[in-house]
Formats: sequence, structure tokens, C-alpha cells
Amino acid sequence: RARATSAPATGASTSDACVGCGGALGALERVTSVRALGGCWHARCFRCDDCGEQLRGVFGGGGEYVVTGKPGEDRRLFHARCYRERHRPTCCVCAACIPSRDGYIHFETTPYWGEISCVEHATDGTNRCDGCRRYEKRGGEEYIAAPDGRTLCLECVQTVVIDTKDAEPLYRDILDFFGTYGLSALGTGGELPPLYLCTQDVINHVDEEEKWHQGRTSQVRGMCVSHVETISTVYRQPTWKPSNAGSVFDVFGQLDMVEHRIPRSTTQKVTAIIVLSCLPRVLFSSILAHECMHMYLRLNGFPTLEPIVEEGLCQLFALLWIERQMASQNATASDAALAAYCCEAIREDPSEIYGVGARLAIDAYDAHGLVRVLDSVRRTRNFPISS
Repeated sequence: RARATSAPATGASTSDACVGCGGALGALERVTSVRALGGCWHARCFRCDDCGEQLRGVFGGGGEYVVTGKPGEDRRLFHARCYRERHRPTCCVCAACIPSRDGYIHFETTPYWGEISCVEHATDGTNRCDGCRRYEKRGGEEYIAAPDGRTLCLECVQTVVIDTKDAEPLYRDILDFFGTYGLSALGTGGELPPLYLCTQDVINHVDEEEKWHQGRTSQVRGMCVSHVETISTVYRQPTWKPSNAGSVFDVFGQLDMVEHRIPRSTTQKVTAIIVLSCLPRVLFSSILAHECMHMYLRLNGFPTLEPIVEEGLCQLFALLWIERQMASQNATASDAALAAYCCEAIREDPSEIYGVGARLAIDAYDAHGLVRVLDSVRRTRNFPISS
């Protein structure tokens, strides 16, 4: 969350120097000077940076003026009314000016998209797209509800991946992508693990049994399975519904849950890959690419790795895959924008394991390339040291 802050003015000040212009304050000027932000001002210098009129009263709350900028940066003074009318952030959800509280303006920003919203919308039930993470705008196009309660904006729902039939072409493309680096995702003689698409509650249940992501992330969207024996997956039976324009395809159709039995294996270290259903294609394929790198590491004899190394490699491979999609001539403007969002989310992730791990892997890749990075990890269980 970002905010416009207010604090004492930049730099040290004395009673003999005006904070605004730096000029001396004479004896008579000290009598009429304004004391604010930790120093004294000529009355003529204490003016609104918008309308130019002299400021009076007190800072913040219900006072007359507000201050923008952080300590040590360029500070600006405004009448409260001027800032509210011309400079205060406007919420993208409710279109209201975001109010100040005790002189501070608190708001939430959506990464990459740059949208600003009231912090209350994070907890007041406002719909948020599970793909791009943008909020539903009041009075705008309504979001589409997925069967498990998540919502998608109309852009993301256009390329939604629902069941295994939708996902299989992407699975094959990602396996082929390994081949562009001279790698085999399945190792020597490995069998291709089946791919299943599941609802969020099923994935959460599987994660409790697999115990892989505990304490690592707040939401699990994909997994390499090695212990679970049965799993319920999504299967779509398309339906049609009438509309004013005739008959249109129902995006989600009739969804059934189909139970699959996954045989245990003493030799196969990955018995299935599961990914969250009902995500836009770009995001879905990035999660699948991430899980395919987990599969590669397990089926190609890599030693047990520290989470920051393994998750970093998987995030790197997901990033490389997305960047390839961005370069595709077939990418739509919407796909390219979502891909850019996914790339930024990987690069800027603040978490220690996924975020820091990704940045370490990216730095190693930039210096050595993917094959040499993987060779180093296999030998040393760590990223190569860049010279």
C-alpha cells in the first residue's frame, strides 16, 4: 500500500532561516512568521503550491493544509481543498476521492496496472479478478463467478482454462519448450505424469497431504503430486443458454467433479500434476511451467534442494515461458498485458522463497544461461557464483 506522507520539512532549520526560501528571518519577520513542519516560514513563503494563496490554520485532520512527499524528498504544501479537488487520488472502484486521516492518505495500488483504490475494498466484499487481481468497478462490467466462488474479469475469462482437455495443448507446448534448451522434462525413460485441473478446495486438501507449500505461500495454485492416491478434478460438459443476441456459449458450462485414482509408484517421483482450474491461459500456463520445472528436477535425479533454490528455478522457468508468449506474433493485446503483469509479479515478488529465489535464479541465468545454472545446481545444490 502506498500513501502520501507528512512529516517535518527536509533538512535542518533554525529560527533565523525560512524553511521555504532559506532566507533570513529578521526580528519583525519572526513575529509574523509561521511555524510549521519543524521550522519557521516567512508568511509570504507559506503558500499553496497549487493556487498560490497564503496558507493559514493547522496541518492535517480538519485543518487547512496538507503536505505531500517523504522526509528527505521534495515536500509540497497545498490547501486541503486544492489537494482534494486536483491532486488527491481517486478510487478506481467507487470513483470517490480517497479521504485523508490525520493528514495521511492511505490507499491500495494494484501492481503493474497502477490502479488506486480505497483500502476498505480489500475487505468489504468487492470482487477481485483471480487472474489479473484488478477490482470490479462499481457501475462497470460485472465480473464472472467461477464455480468455486472466485471471480474473473471479462478480459481474463475470455481465455479461461477449465479442464484437462483445455490444458493438454499447453502441457505439450511446455514440454517442447524444455527441448529448446536441449532438456528433457521427463528424464530418461520417464512416463508422462497426468495433468488434472482442480478447484481451490481440492488443491488445498492435496497440499495438506503433500506438505510441500506449508509456510511458503498464502495461495497454492499448482502442485507436483507424489503421495495422494485419489483426486477430484473438473470436467466440463458444455451447455448453451439464450441471450438477447440468440444463443451464446456459457463460459463454464456444466461442470462435474470426476474422481481419479492415482497409482502409487516406488520409482516415479511425480505421479501427477495438478493446477487450479478456471484461470486465464497466460497465468495458467505460467503456473503449469513452474510445476513442470519441479517435475524436471525430480525426474532428472537432482538432489534435494533448499526451497529458495528449487522455487527460484521454477519461477525462472515460468518467467522464460511467459516471455516467450509475449514474443509470439499470435499474442493478443490482452494476453500481452496479462503476460507483462505476470512477469512483473515474478520479478517483484516480495516473499523470501519465491521472490528472492526468483531474483537469484534470474541473475544466475543472465550470467550463465539455463543449462549451466541447472548443471551447477545439480552439482552444488546452489546457483553458480557470478564473476
